[in-house]
Parts: sequence; structure tokens; C-alpha cells
Amino acid sequence: MNSGVSPALLAALQSAPAGCPGMGCAIVAERERALIEALGVAVYMVDAAGRLTFYNRAAAEFWGWSPPLQDQRWCGSWRLFAPDGTPLPHDQCAMAACLREGRPIRGRWVYADRPDGTRVACAPFPTPLHDAAGQVVGAVSVLVDISELQAAEAARQASEARFRAAQEAAPQGFLVALPLRDAAGGVVDFILDYANPEAARLFAHTRIEMQGASLRALLRGDPRSDALIEGYAGVLASGEPLHREVSYAVPRGELWIRSQTMRLGDGIAIVFEDITERKAAEAHIRHLALHDALTGLPNRIAFQERLAEAVAAKQGVAVLSLDLDGFRVVNDALGHGVGDALLREAAARLGLCIEPEDLAARLGGDEFALLLSGAPPATLAGETLRSRAAGMARRLREALTRPFLLGEYRASIGVTIGIAVAERDQPVPQPETLLRHADLALFHARVEERGGLRFFAPPMAAERETRLLLHADLREALSTGAVTLAYQPIYDLRQNRPTGFEALLRWTHPRRGPVPPAEFIPIAEETGLILPLGEWVLRRACADAATLPAHVKVAVNLSPVQFVGGEVARVVREALDAAGLAPERLELEITESVLLQRNDAVLASLRELRAMGVRMALDDFGTGYASLGYLRTFPFDKIKIDQSFVRDAVARPDCLAIVRSVAGLAAELGMTATAEGVEGPEHLAMVRGAGCAEAQGYHLGRPLPLAEIGALLGR
Repeated sequence: MNSGVSPALLAALQSAPAGCPGMGCAIVAERERALIEALGVAVYMVDAAGRLTFYNRAAAEFWGWSPPLQDQRWCGSWRLFAPDGTPLPHDQCAMAACLREGRPIRGRWVYADRPDGTRVACAPFPTPLHDAAGQVVGAVSVLVDISELQAAEAARQASEARFRAAQEAAPQGFLVALPLRDAAGGVVDFILDYANPEAARLFAHTRIEMQGASLRALLRGDPRSDALIEGYAGVLASGEPLHREVSYAVPRGELWIRSQTMRLGDGIAIVFEDITERKAAEAHIRHLALHDALTGLPNRIAFQERLAEAVAAKQGVAVLSLDLDGFRVVNDALGHGVGDALLREAAARLGLCIEPEDLAARLGGDEFALLLSGAPPATLAGETLRSRAAGMARRLREALTRPFLLGEYRASIGVTIGIAVAERDQPVPQPETLLRHADLALFHARVEERGGLRFFAPPMAAERETRLLLHADLREALSTGAVTLAYQPIYDLRQNRPTGFEALLRWTHPRRGPVPPAEFIPIAEETGLILPLGEWVLRRACADAATLPAHVKVAVNLSPVQFVGGEVARVVREALDAAGLAPERLELEITESVLLQRNDAVLASLRELRAMGVRMALDDFGTGYASLGYLRTFPFDKIKIDQSFVRDAVARPDCLAIVRSVAGLAAELGMTATAEGVEGPEHLAMVRGAGCAEAQGYHLGRPLPLAEIGALLGR
């Protein structure tokens, strides 16, 4: 709004002679009067003595009354107040100053109380009137109601105060920065105009230090400062907000900041928060997700991620898959606490064997894996990954076979290793394929010799594929009834007649023909299929035995896997009940590997089976981890001497001595000694002479289908 006086109006007013009190109104031409009224703005005039000589309708409405002309106290009904609220004498108002000083007065606004008690904020703009001699003869003024402006300004200031108070107390950092431009107008830096207390705390500066500082100075030494200034300049130019999460080095360490930058007038506003704790928590969670809680080593997920990176780098890679031999024995015999301590120590030894570029991980249980990089300097010039992997395997074996001191215990274990290698100049398979190849090599190493080392060879994959197909076919055979039982007679050597039969599982594959049990039973145990398969054998054998004479027993082999979970006693009881077979007619054969598990659940299952009246036999006695302690741990009804001793006893005195000793031991303990592997008359004569009570083998009878057993018993 133009707060000055119209030049035409001022010229007309200047031409009025300073005379009679009402003369000012008379000399104002009709057109100027119409103009003044049309302005809609309060206009009034006084003479040199301050007496009111003219005012328009807008002035009367603004004042709230119509004072008489020539009144020197025309505004006496108004009470004036300075902007700070103190009373203002009339001789200090803008009009008085204008007459006194003979110049226009601007910018002096006041509060005025009207006759009706209302208060308004107004701004007068008085301009002196001069005669031809230049003497002040009066003044004319425009009076502007600024109440709304003042209310808006007061609201703005209050809002700004609240905003400032909120920023001062805000838990987020808040900065206002103004651009610093070069001669060409480009933004080269930003100068801080405001920083709240949280911003100063986060950047480890005082607010005084930050006020007026440049962003480049605050970011000194940060290689990202140029990109940051460029990004802020982009916000200023486009108005598009900028969101960032970035870390800074500060005196107290690393500071993670999440920020949002917005354009604010001619500058920018940056709101940011400290997310250092959140980042630390995320890092901790990621560490937990990628590391084994017990050993602190990377876990399977982390190993697979690093393996994928190594394969993508095309620098060559080797994977070593490790299995700790004997760990389960230590864990079961000495307790899980000792077992955990052994795993932690084993992990520490692995870490000492590898180079910084390599990776050791725990995949689960007692399975570990190593990832060897083919990139220098881990692999030296001229050194193949295969030779490096072989050397690493030797170091691992040396490290892990040293005795472990675990508190008050001393334990020793072995390690079996499978290795898959992809040299730098060779096609690299997919990461999961490479790991599977290492596992296949480990599997073959375990089968051939515990503590051995095998490199992956392509035929292993084909063999694994065959095993998978065989597993699928075996599962289908079980569901379709394609597996059967054959029964090999067990002869009582005193009565010279069969008094029992051993149930042997048979499977004729539709394409491959008969599959040896030694080939498909390990697959069933490895995959867990042995559980439904073993239950089927028990039910079928009990049902078949119920059709035979009451003095004939049936023997069924149990796998160690069937004892896991403690369900074997329930399965046996249900099989007996379903067949209506007396428990003493069922003989269960277990190997020493069942007793090797040495846990309460296994012993509880054995005792429960014995309590229900089932006969128990220790099969393949003398092989594996055989120990006379097993005969003391559990009272067996029968000991079956392994066929390897029986076959060789006719030619080797040491084997004959073993057969005689076991037969004598069984007799002393009230157990039956059964010789397996009687393949000829010389074997039969030998086991008779050695004191064995029972015998079985091809010389006495081959496995028969159930339908042919009756004929054998009737001879």
C-alpha cells in the first residue's frame, strides 16, 4: 500500500492560504475532494498549530467519531500508546513531530483507544504543507489501520518462537544453511545460519562454533564433502528433498546420521537424527544371522554368500568340508558342556590355520567348511589351488588331532575332509554345486576311511545322483509293497534243527533287478526312510512268525537310527499286539553302534524292550568298537559272532581262539553264542567244537520266502 499523499492532492493543499479555520476545506477543489473520498483511506489535515482543518469520511469512521474542525484537541478523545504499550503524549505523536521538524515522518506506528473502548493499531504518514515562502503552514496525513497486519505479525512471531523453542528442544538435529556462491553464481559451500543444541552435540561442537561456520569446514577430511555440497545445491535448485543415511568420523567415534534436506527460502533446512545405536543393533542382528552363536564362526548363510562372491570373482576357489570324527562320542560320554567347549576350541584352531583372505565356517553340528581363495596373495604365484588345499588339509588334520584339554577332561578326535576345487583357468560351477561336490567328497572319504581325505571327482556326482534315484525308488517300493522279507534259518546245534529265522529285507528293482541290502540300507538310514521301512519289517516279521510253530522264533535287525527319538519300544509293542505274537518269540538284533550313542534314551528303550519280554542279541560282536563293557552295560540274551572270524577260524588260530573265547564267555554269562557265516562243513565242525550253541550260514540254509519255511521245518 502506498502510504504517501497524492502529489495532486498535496499541490492543491499546498496552494491553500493559511487563514481562516475553514478555509482549507473551501479551497480543495471538488475533484480533489472526490479523489480523497474515493481513496477509502483515512486522510486528514491540520494547520501549523495542529488544529484540525480537514478529514474525510474514512478518517471519521476510523476514529470512531467526527471531531469539529479547528479543534486543537481533536484527537483528545483518543488515548495513544507506544508499540511497547506505554502511554504516548500527543506532542510526541507523528503529526506533532512532522509540524515541529518540518519533514515527513514515517514508520511511527501506535496503538489508539477509540471512544468506544476498542483498540486499534495505526500508522500515520504525515507530510508537511508549505506556503510559497517555504514556511510550514500545516500537514496532511494518511492514517492506515494496521491491526490485522500487527495481529498477523504477532502470530508470526509467536509461531516462530514456538518453532524455535521446539527446535531447541527437539531430539533431532536441525540446521539452517545459506548458500555461498562464486562469481558465476554457482553454489560452492553453505554457511550455517542456525544449529539447535542436538546438532551441536552430534557434531561435537559448540553452537557458537557452528554459527556462521561453513559446511566444508565441518566436513573437513571427509572425501564425500564435494558430493554432499553438490547434493544440497541440487535441493536448492530443484526444491526436491534429499534423503541420506551416512556415517561420519567424529571425535567420539563413528556417527551414523539419517537426514532429510529441504529448501527453506533462500537456503536449506536439514533435519537429521542419530541412528548410530540402530545401526549398531542392525549390525549385531546381522552378525547373529551370519555367525554361529557357539563358536563365533560364520555360519552356513555367510559361507554361501562368500562362496557366491568368490565364484563371481573368477579367481579360483576351493571348498573343504570337514567332519570331526569321534565328536559325538565325546559329547555323549562327557556331556554337552564339554562337547561345546571342544567345538569352540576346534573353531579357534581352524581360525589359526587359514589366511586372512580365507574363511572358516561352522555349518552345523560337528560339520565345518573352509573357503580358500585363489586370488593372490592367498595363493602364491605358480601354486595350484589343489596343492594349496591339500596343504591346508594337512595343517587342519595336524591341528585338530592334537589332544584337547577341556577343563578336567582330555579328549582326542580325528577329522575327515572332502575337497572340491575350481582353478582360476577352469570353468567354475555354481556355488551350491561346489559345496555339494565338497560334501560328496567328504561322504566318500567317510565311507572309505575315517580320518581320510578325498578330492571331488565327477563320478561321485553320478553316484550321488544314483543314490538319490535309488532313494526315490525305495520310497515308492515301500509304498507299493515291492519290498519283501526272506528268512534265513538259525540252527540249534544241540538239536540239529532250525529253531529260529532271521528276517532279511529283499528288494527287486524293476530295472536294476535285486538290490543288495548293503547298498540300499545305508541310503535309508541316511535319509530317515529307515524309520517307516523298519516299522514295516517289524510288523511283517511278527505277522509271519505268528503263522509258524510256537517254538520258532524270528530275529529282526534294528538300525541305530530307529533308536533316535525313543519310539522304537512303542513300534515293537504295536507290531507284537497287531500280530498276536508272544514277545519271547521276537529277537531283536542290534549292533555295537547303538550302544556307542551312550545316552539315557537309548538305554531306556533297551530296558523297556527287555521288560516286555523281547529277546535281545548283540550282532557282529568283535567288530568295530567292540568292548566287553557293553555286555556289562546291558544283559543280552545272545551274542552273534561276526562271520569274518568264523570264516577265518578254520585257517587262523587267532580267529579260532576268538571264537572259542566268545563262546565260553557267553556260556559263563548265561547267553547264547551264535556263529554267523557257516559256509561249509569245516566251519560247522569248527563252531561245534568251539562251543557255539547256534549257527547260521549258507551251508545250513539260504534265506527262504515264508511259503518254503514249512517244508524245512517238516524235514
